[in-house]
Amino acid sequence: MIYIVISLIVILIFFIAHLQYNKKQINRIRNELMNINKEKADRKVTVCLLDKNIESLAEEINRTIDGRRESEANRVKFERELRQTIANMSHDLRTPLTSIIGYLQFLKLDDINEEEKLEYLNIAEQRARVLEGLLNDFYELSLIDSIDFQIKCEKVNISRLIEEILLGKYSDFVNRNLIPEVEMCSSMVNILAEEKSLKRVIENLLSNVIKYAKNSVKISLRVEKKEAVFTVSNNVINLTKEDVENIFDRFYMADKTRSGNGTGVGLAVAKALVNKMDGDVSAEFEEEVLSISCRFKLIS
Repeated sequence: MIYIVISLIVILIFFIAHLQYNKKQINRIRNELMNINKEKADRKVTVCLLDKNIESLAEEINRTIDGRRESEANRVKFERELRQTIANMSHDLRTPLTSIIGYLQFLKLDDINEEEKLEYLNIAEQRARVLEGLLNDFYELSLIDSIDFQIKCEKVNISRLIEEILLGKYSDFVNRNLIPEVEMCSSMVNILAEEKSLKRVIENLLSNVIKYAKNSVKISLRVEKKEAVFTVSNNVINLTKEDVENIFDRFYMADKTRSGNGTGVGLAVAKALVNKMDGDVSAEFEEEVLSISCRFKLIS
């Protein structure tokens, strides 16, 4: 009987000691977590290896800390990009607006003739249209990025759409003395997409080529496994690795003075639309040739 009592006492002592140990470890983790939150320290709680439950608790807390760090990093990145976007927008809005105001002031002068007035009005109208285009681009991009923006994908013949858009932009290529090399794997390549959005993607990529190609353009459509790959390539000058890495960022322009005809939004819109259609878009730069490829799911 005495052995049973002694055994029970030993078990009770062990149980109490275990409870005290667990309580101590939980308090330690709580204090560590309080210090981390108070100091906003970049560290994790110490993992205890003697109790699996406490160890599991500490690991879950550390995963929560990792999630918070990632969320904070994303917030900082978003705020930085937002500030840059606002700065770029302010610059882009101010440039044509200042020009419009300047030419309107010229119209108030007494020593200008009717011919000069008409010229100033035409220039002011051109600048106003640039300003309108910029505002429309930004509005469209913000609309596409919103959660409520929905795309209804269906069967679309991308081959036919590319051919139609190329014909529509024929005069634009001619005006730039560009003769695109076109390679189409088939006249019947069907993908899962929304025709209106796909048309905008193709138009934006071709417009980018027409604006910035040096003298060579290649347009291709090929099939790789279960994907259709639409690629637009052109040779360029003064393009850097940084430019290619940021080429799909909203309002990013390789023209550091931001003095070109573009607003830097066209490729961002194209990427956003491709992603909405469950596709993928990428850019490569090799031997002064920029290639932008869009991948879409094939359907029969």
